[in-house]
Amino acid sequence: MKHIVVTECFDSIPISDIMSKGCLTAVEADELVGYVRKHRLDGDNIIVSRQEIVFINYVGFIQLRSCSIEILPKVSGNDPVQSRRVLLRMLQRSGFLDIHESQISRLTIEKMNLFEIIAYLFTSKLSVELRKGLVRSYRREHGDLQLVKGKIDIQRQVRRESMMQPGVSCVYDEFEVNNPLNQVLKAGLQIVRSRSMNSSTKKKAMSSLTIMDEVDSVLIAIEQLDLIGFDRTNRRYQHSFQLAKLLINRSSPLFSQGGSTNSSILFKMNELFEAYMAYLVRKNWHDVTVHDRSCKLLIKEGSERGVFQLEPDILVINRQGKQIIIDTKWKMIHSDRSRHGVKREDFFQMYAYLTRYKDVSEVVLLYPYHEGINASGVQLESWYLEGEPGKKLKVYSIHYEDEQSAEEELKGMIDSIKM
Repeated sequence: MKHIVVTECFDSIPISDIMSKGCLTAVEADELVGYVRKHRLDGDNIIVSRQEIVFINYVGFIQLRSCSIEILPKVSGNDPVQSRRVLLRMLQRSGFLDIHESQISRLTIEKMNLFEIIAYLFTSKLSVELRKGLVRSYRREHGDLQLVKGKIDIQRQVRRESMMQPGVSCVYDEFEVNNPLNQVLKAGLQIVRSRSMNSSTKKKAMSSLTIMDEVDSVLIAIEQLDLIGFDRTNRRYQHSFQLAKLLINRSSPLFSQGGSTNSSILFKMNELFEAYMAYLVRKNWHDVTVHDRSCKLLIKEGSERGVFQLEPDILVINRQGKQIIIDTKWKMIHSDRSRHGVKREDFFQMYAYLTRYKDVSEVVLLYPYHEGINASGVQLESWYLEGEPGKKLKVYSIHYEDEQSAEEELKGMIDSIKM
């Protein structure tokens, strides 16, 4: 099956009916467009023309009937293996994936796309836990039995006796494996079995499905996933559940009309970049608020109700006691453009933060570094409010693909504010 690797924002996939590994046919492109519409993906960030397809903001994996597409973030050297490592690290640090650094190093990343990596992690973790035994839970049952089990259902028993029916109406707890958690795990295994191309992963999935033979195969509604709780009896399955949830959330229903095999595991890079930067800031500074909601832009007279909630990405107090707002922007700026190409709407957003947060002396627009920027970790632009030179808006880029460099650049940026 054809597999296409493309870099988010920087590369495009040509559309051509000439047989080529790096192209989509017109039929495949139409299938992709149909999938985007059906699953209400952001069409503004998946740009389809007659000649090519460009992915902006989305990274991850899309499975079509006759081919698969892997969208990776931009890294130095345009190396897909390095891109996958960077993406996995960001997913791990941001809490999207529970994966240890040693597991990343053991993976044959050059041969595995993102779906296969997640499928491998899921089946590996789950098979270990299943060998210790399935999760069993009590389910309340009502039944008419020959012998007393649990407690007698008095009301039903009185009715039975009035009708001279034999037996005993009982209420009892049934200890069984067919519970919602196991059903979710089985649904995840079924997705892997039907879509994984890795023989080892597929074998693990089929082996685990044999163990879960008594668990019903059911369609899982996404809202059901948030209802499953964990305690001491099932906590060892929590990591496996998170991976199964990821597979189910990001995939098409297992049993869809027409036997569709389309699926995707997609992440928005603006959300991932923000979460990764928040992780690094929290790691190095204690007084950090993510998505602060303490201020509104305006208050309505009469009702005193606030309107236009302000919600900066990161509010941090540095080691000198100064408050700084960092707003991450997964956008491409360039050193050869006026004001580095910072968007007008971003200026107004930062102006609102500077004027409303009285104790904030600086707001920073933080962009990902790439070759079109002169340097990372240093101030690229700086402005101050007219009449208030102590209130500044600054622009920085950060070398996000190297974690150590990113931490050092953040330290220099945040702790440089002393006055």
